Amino acid sequence: MNPELLEQIFHSKLFITLCVVVVILLVRGLLTLAIARSNWAKADKRRRINTVHNIGNLLLVIGVIAVWVTELRDFALSIAAFSVAIVLALREAVQCLVGGLYQANMRSFTVGDWIKVGDQFGEVTDSDWLSTTLLEIDPHGLGNGYTGTTLYIPNNAFFTQPVKNLNFMRRYIEHTFSITRERSEINPFEAKKFIAERLKEHCESFREVAERYCKLIENRMGVELSGPDAKVSVTTNDLGHDVITATVFCPREEATNIEQLVTEDFYAFWFEKTKQLKDSA
Repeated sequence: MNPELLEQIFHSKLFITLCVVVVILLVRGLLTLAIARSNWAKADKRRRINTVHNIGNLLLVIGVIAVWVTELRDFALSIAAFSVAIVLALREAVQCLVGGLYQANMRSFTVGDWIKVGDQFGEVTDSDWLSTTLLEIDPHGLGNGYTGTTLYIPNNAFFTQPVKNLNFMRRYIEHTFSITRERSEINPFEAKKFIAERLKEHCESFREVAERYCKLIENRMGVELSGPDAKVSVTTNDLGHDVITATVFCPREEATNIEQLVTEDFYAFWFEKTKQLKDSA
């Protein structure tokens, strides 16, 4: 046989491993045979044979590891690198999965609720372990307010952005609007009183329902709303103009209409007062 081939075989780790296994098994077998033929009691023989087998098995493991330690180390490093790569590749998916479990446990919203995630506002149409689907709603739009855009929110957003459930605001909302006029001889507090009366008149048809719904929202959400009575205030801006701000608790679909009616009433009042001042001058 080729000497080089023999040298390769003798230096190969498979051959060394085989020799280690054979030697350890042979020694273990001889010791077991010697103990079995000894004059010790049967209980002592069983105990010593068991000890020999355990020590032999331990030496087998240590011997094999000692022979293959370099390969095992490289393999372990490869497994570690592979694991890190898998974790990095699936990090977003794992975060989304944990976010889905978190949301399911918290029950912060269900399909059909109106929610706001960060700056995204919409109605929940679907929710799974990885993402939540929203039908976008314009937060500044009234009525139905749907924009026709579908939003797909990854569930990991629930950890990084605030989530607000606005489901109780689907029917009634606190609508705030302002009217700004240049300073004139007209007392803005007369306009404030006039607007408050007009708001009361425009909201009279749904006042009882708004009062009940307002109390329901306050009890459920633990907040204090301005409704059902409208609030009107007078301030000034940086330009010195008078700003009349009104807040009314009303049905969502009526908010734009009420704002327009009150604005129309205000300008009629304002121009009427302006005309009276000119006629009296």
